[in-house]
Amino acid sequence: MTRLAVLPMDDRPVNYDYPRYLARAAGWELLQPPREWLGNPWRASRHTDLVDWLVRTAPQADGIILSLDTLAYGGLIPSRTSAEPTEAVLDRLGILRGLKAARPQQLILASSVILRISRANSSEEEKPYWATCGSRMFRLSYLEHKAEVGDASPDEIVEQERTRAQIPTEVYYDYRHGRARNHAVNRAMVEWLAEGVFDYLLLPQDDTADYGWNIAEARSLQAFIRARGLTGRAITYPGADEIGCLLMAGYACRRAGFAPSVWPRYSGVTAPSVITAYEDRPIHELLRAHLAPLGGTVADSPQAADLTLFVNAPAKQQGNGDSQWLIQQDLPSVRSQLPTEFRAWFDAFTSSEGFRATRREMQSPHRSPEEFVRALRRSLASGRPVALADVAFVNASDLILGDLLRQDPQVTALAGYGGWNTAGNTLGTVLAQAVIRVLALRTVVTPDQLAAHLEFLFLRFLDDDLYQARERTRCMVEDLPALGIAPTMDRLPDETVAVIEDRVRARLSRAAADLRDLFVRSGLVSDVCVSHIHLPWRRLFEVGFDVQVKLN
Repeated sequence: MTRLAVLPMDDRPVNYDYPRYLARAAGWELLQPPREWLGNPWRASRHTDLVDWLVRTAPQADGIILSLDTLAYGGLIPSRTSAEPTEAVLDRLGILRGLKAARPQQLILASSVILRISRANSSEEEKPYWATCGSRMFRLSYLEHKAEVGDASPDEIVEQERTRAQIPTEVYYDYRHGRARNHAVNRAMVEWLAEGVFDYLLLPQDDTADYGWNIAEARSLQAFIRARGLTGRAITYPGADEIGCLLMAGYACRRAGFAPSVWPRYSGVTAPSVITAYEDRPIHELLRAHLAPLGGTVADSPQAADLTLFVNAPAKQQGNGDSQWLIQQDLPSVRSQLPTEFRAWFDAFTSSEGFRATRREMQSPHRSPEEFVRALRRSLASGRPVALADVAFVNASDLILGDLLRQDPQVTALAGYGGWNTAGNTLGTVLAQAVIRVLALRTVVTPDQLAAHLEFLFLRFLDDDLYQARERTRCMVEDLPALGIAPTMDRLPDETVAVIEDRVRARLSRAAADLRDLFVRSGLVSDVCVSHIHLPWRRLFEVGFDVQVKLN
């Protein structure tokens, strides 16, 4: 049995749990460090233990999937907040040279995230000054880069100077120094790739826009990759939390000598050219980029494809997933049930441009969810591998599409499904699950492989569709205010976490029961058990739970 060692970015389910399901679906044994050794916003990682674990585990593994952010800084968040100098970081990463030298044939697929620039005034995952300077720093980053490449208007040049004057000098230079350190490390990793330390290097752009310091760095790194002739072994693209799963699928492709050919079927004629909220390129180009770690290509025709990928994309502008459920409600009634002190929040939320854009997208005549699902069912009936990436809304699946999908147990035949967070996050996890499934179907699929695949499919529907697009918003709008807590996706007061988890557990358990019936009706499954429902980072934004499927 193949043994794959994975060092994740942090302890969130998307980075720690998802690989467990995919490894079983591939028929591998997964080697991971204990979850409690990995960091989160209130607990530093046990960095020395993680390094020791990697050194001890590497000789036992056939391949390694490695987060350089964890090895270098202790995790994704420390990569944003650490003040260590470049030399210290590179020295710590030096153990990788020894690992590769000891086992030259062992595949090492690594990732190092290009430092994001959060657009919100929140220091939950950033340095403390981001609580007051975050949105201005984001805007300054956008304007400085736009001016640097000669695209800024005269008014934007004036705005750039005004915004720079509003940011304390020490804040500006501290942040730019940290960025320069991370960029130098990423550039060094490209050099190490050229030397053969890695077999593939993924440099994802976390939370992207058209312009910004991070975009300038990404373009510089991509040019450097091209200049060194490394485009077959490295790429920069918008994404982050999907990279562990995608690199696992890349490992599977390399082991099998498989270069997947994918035919995308979009939900509307304008969909391929739409640029989504946290990306810097049209959706069709985003798909091409996510195929790179797999060695994959876009197929010339449906018949020539190994996988048909249905892509539910915006007609014009990606809406906010957490607004959909509220848009379907009687807003005056919802407002009247809120405690008085939270009605100003409600008014601001429902009058925002993001809320209006979401409504326009939900009601758009430029795409038809109904026809999209009819085409999906026909494709599934053909028996060829079919997956579905739902990127119409950011941070949740398409609520209308989800209602249509869950009317027919045929959707349990999907090779992959997802509709979470950014478009890049969704595409990466869907492609990872689907490619691993395609490869499994070319051999004899064991019962455990099938169970793991169905468990991950069930998890994605329960999380992306039923939690993120529905129950999470209900909890934010109904449960939090009833407990005297302002509606938020940020970290909850510690004394309220247990109570809110109980509410989430009750809501999600009811949703899971209905979804269980759908999977049982497929004929493959006799039962589905969902357990350990919790809020891993003590906020509503993500949920964690375990899924166990019993096959017929």
